[in-house]
Amino acid sequence: MTCPAGFTFDSLPRKAPYAEMTETLEPGMQIDYFGSTFTWTDNHLPASRLEPLRQVGDELADNALEALKIKSGEDAYKALLAYVSRPEHEQESPAPGLLMKQLMTVPEWVDWDQVARGQQVFWRYCVLFNHILLYSSLAGGFTAPGINKVLTSTGYLYGSKANERIWETSQFLFDVVHSLEYLTPGTGAAWESIIQVRFLHAGVRARLSKVSRAHSKYYSVEEHGIAINQEDMLVTLFTFSNTVWRVMEERMNVIMPQQEREDYMHLWRYVGYMIGVDDVLGATRSPEMADACFDSILMHIVDPSEESGKLTALFLKSMAPGPKMTKVINTLGLLDPFKLHLVMTEGMVGEKMWKSFELPLMPRRYGFLKQMILWMGLVDLKLVSWMPWWLRVRSRMMRRMYARLIAKNIGRNRTKFELKVVPKTTQDEEAENHHPLEGFKAADRLWPMALTAVSLAIAVGYFRGSMSFR
Repeated sequence: MTCPAGFTFDSLPRKAPYAEMTETLEPGMQIDYFGSTFTWTDNHLPASRLEPLRQVGDELADNALEALKIKSGEDAYKALLAYVSRPEHEQESPAPGLLMKQLMTVPEWVDWDQVARGQQVFWRYCVLFNHILLYSSLAGGFTAPGINKVLTSTGYLYGSKANERIWETSQFLFDVVHSLEYLTPGTGAAWESIIQVRFLHAGVRARLSKVSRAHSKYYSVEEHGIAINQEDMLVTLFTFSNTVWRVMEERMNVIMPQQEREDYMHLWRYVGYMIGVDDVLGATRSPEMADACFDSILMHIVDPSEESGKLTALFLKSMAPGPKMTKVINTLGLLDPFKLHLVMTEGMVGEKMWKSFELPLMPRRYGFLKQMILWMGLVDLKLVSWMPWWLRVRSRMMRRMYARLIAKNIGRNRTKFELKVVPKTTQDEEAENHHPLEGFKAADRLWPMALTAVSLAIAVGYFRGSMSFR
């Protein structure tokens, strides 16, 4: 079965292999989950508690979107402001006003000092966090068939525009962690970005709801749940928050202190409230609750397969140089960026998960380079821990650097997260019909490396000889 974005899926829905198990687990039982081990507790949830969340969207945003009649490419934030600024008797629907009221209301549980500390946690660990978010949360996140169906049906994180969308997501992240001023309701840049992303999600739900009614073979609400439902939003929130300390502890032996976990989780709890997460489970109230809920959701919806590997490879390939540059790199025997992306993802998701993707192992030199990159991140963490003044200086430098990179890669200073139809390009159409690793060889050819080494040796010898002659 082929969806509008060009991917082929099984006609029969797959069930996550651990979902049924969760109904019989008892506190104290040890779970081996794709190489990771954890203890089932009273905070963990069976699949039957999570499944109803897949039929719940974001009523406030969905109703507001319908009332505003936002078109493709329109700035949803400006449309909302323009609507609610009208006299009340001129507003045909109360929905946009109700949404704005919720967005302007700061819950009683919000501690702004703790939110600020949560932002500082990001900047302390930002070098390691960026690798984790890219290679574990994003690249390693194509393991849930329901979420994959949304991504492929909308073309998100797929095709020639995928790299731009990655940088748009980066803008969202760096807005959230920038400062308290950025999160201020009514004026903050992060507050504006969150509203735009919330409307983007509402637009996807509306679009795929129509698709489900007209062509259920492309997207079925009954089979996959409402697009970007409450469970999907909750697990996405976790990929930005507690995933980072889980991966650091398991893959890098870096243990984040309890206070930093609480602060960072508090930041994302507030972001979740603003972006439409209705935390009826109380999963974001503490790091322990978040970890338990994350474990439970993963066991409920994750089912890694060859299709997961294909999507992961497509995503990583979109960040690598084009075919012409790749050919030059291979001819010269230089390190292939695509292979580096693959080996970084392999290290973040773990051996068992990687095997389920059915993707090849990379040569040893890429593994060595991966270790060097992570080692540099650990050195950076040591430096900011020893020298608080360097943390302040480095944070300002990183903010400026990321702002320039985002502007360069999205083609303008800021994105508005518009809901837009992405036209197919020749590159996209080719990707539909070919596996991203078709013709791919994990092992590097030796002759280009040898030729490059010999050429360098000759050049050095010639240079030294000419200097001696002089």
